[in-house]
Amino acid sequence: MGTSFVNSSCSLLKDRAYARMFGTTGAAASMPIITYGLWASRDAMVVGSSFILPDKLTGHLVEKYDMERTSAQRFSQLSLPIATQFLAGPVQLLGLDFYNRPLTDLSFREAVVDRTRFLIRGFVSVVSARIARIAPGYGIGGVLNKEYRDAWRDYLIEKEISALNSKDGESAVNLVGLVLEKFGK
Repeated sequence: MGTSFVNSSCSLLKDRAYARMFGTTGAAASMPIITYGLWASRDAMVVGSSFILPDKLTGHLVEKYDMERTSAQRFSQLSLPIATQFLAGPVQLLGLDFYNRPLTDLSFREAVVDRTRFLIRGFVSVVSARIARIAPGYGIGGVLNKEYRDAWRDYLIEKEISALNSKDGESAVNLVGLVLEKFGK
């Protein structure tokens, strides 16, 4: 939880700096609150789709579609972060648009129509760029990280079992901790 808070806060500060450096001449004097809210929502979507939802989708695929757990986990870890970019990309772009184009001279309806047109024009490039950025780290990296972590944990469990056979009491405590971490959640 703390890591997500720090990462998201730093991400918002980075986005603010980029928006100010590369923003348009008609940009708002200060960063609108709605921009921060949209960017925080984008970060929550990315974190959720990368770290929380894959386990939930995996369970669903295993139970409902009789999919093998490893295949379901890989599918979930690869597909969810990528699929989320179809929502997170426009949310990020909309946040930038609120800063770069306050549209205070337009009625609410006119501003909604103008922002919608803007999102449609920028959708493919923003989503493509976000997928290219997210897929390696959160998709492929997530799969490899889980596989290496699980393999390391299995190695440690086997090591502790071997040590148990030599009647080492400390190894029993370590083994219980490893097994609970792996299966207990």
